Amino acid sequence: MRLQQSFVFATRGKAGGAMRNIGIHPTDSLGWVCTFAELGTLGARLLVRNHRSAESVVGTGTANVSLTSYGKRISTVWQTIETIGAGAVKPRRLILWLDDRDAYLDPPATLKRLQARGLEIRHCRDYGPHKKYFPYTNEILPDEPDRTLVTADDDVYYPPTWLAELLTAHRPGEVTAFRARIRSDGPYRTWPMCTTTEASETVFATGVSGVAYPPELLGALRDQGEAFAHVCPRADDYWLHYAAVSTRIPIRQVRDVAAYFWPIVTVAGRGLWDGTGTANDAIAVQTQQTWLNCQGRSEAPSAADPSSPDRADAGRWQAEVEPPDPAV
Repeated sequence: MRLQQSFVFATRGKAGGAMRNIGIHPTDSLGWVCTFAELGTLGARLLVRNHRSAESVVGTGTANVSLTSYGKRISTVWQTIETIGAGAVKPRRLILWLDDRDAYLDPPATLKRLQARGLEIRHCRDYGPHKKYFPYTNEILPDEPDRTLVTADDDVYYPPTWLAELLTAHRPGEVTAFRARIRSDGPYRTWPMCTTTEASETVFATGVSGVAYPPELLGALRDQGEAFAHVCPRADDYWLHYAAVSTRIPIRQVRDVAAYFWPIVTVAGRGLWDGTGTANDAIAVQTQQTWLNCQGRSEAPSAADPSSPDRADAGRWQAEVEPPDPAV
């Protein structure tokens, strides 16, 4: 029942119309054809919106949304931001973190137009994928200590109901994600996709589809400082997961099926989280131990041999229509 309700929620656009970017794969050939037809025109429609709209991208939502970008992606991240700003529920603040000082001082025209509509562009050190949350804990959290933070990726088209559905499912004192796996003793690629909405420390949130973090966890991340730079500089999902586990904050998936929203196909692929697209057993162990030692917790969850978190899924959205992934 929960699954059906979530899908009904996800198929309603801002104006109440149907849409296909609902986070699950089509089940037949016609569905795939229609999906790619809609996806193929989405960029052009967003460009028209970017040039013509004066509508604010921020609003009265109960959460702030933060994301980061780098390199050539800075020229396309505006598409992701436009989809967030077109949501039925808009974030209280929408923040883009850039370590590229030139891009920060003179962003592309698409981002300048978004700034005029409420986007904040802030400069920070190069923390890799950790830029989406760590500068926030130091610069924004002190002034908004009770605010939920939602992180987004820079190469995803989020549906109009994205933030509304995420915040509806979110509960105080928990991490809430649209996409997760169930952590086990085996290699990362053997971890099954999450098929429950029950909260647990074995639910391993992956950031691609959006994650909501409670202020309690943000405070712990701030207090831990920049240790991630030495332990897992490109593996933010692991750092955030073990931060939640060590502080006894449960993790929950929004639906009882993992969602994967449309990628911006010109940039999707190898993600921010790992420069090679892979990680290794040592990263997981070191990340786990760093947090457990910090918190003085004696019982450690199992470590794993992870592979690239869910950026492997991006390949299924390439030019050719591929059959649905049975794991999803």
